[in-house]
Amino acid sequence: MRRVKNITVAVPVDLYRQTRRLAAEYDTTVTAMVAYLLERLPIHVEKARFPKGGIKHRRVRSPQEIPPSPPPDLPQISL
Repeated sequence: MRRVKNITVAVPVDLYRQTRRLAAEYDTTVTAMVAYLLERLPIHVEKARFPKGGIKHRRVRSPQEIPPSPPPDLPQISL
């Protein structure tokens, strides 16, 4: 039997609702989605150069407060 631990995360109501809708859209659970993302987190933390020691406490923003991600770097094409 695989051993697991629970994690509790507090988020704004609108983020909670958005996440539940997204999970339903993909016919899965929020737990499965979070586990999937957490498995991939270490490589993305390194790529983002997240500061060692990190951010200790930060207010969780609602989806409307989060700025859009910049587009990925595209290779330069010389003409």
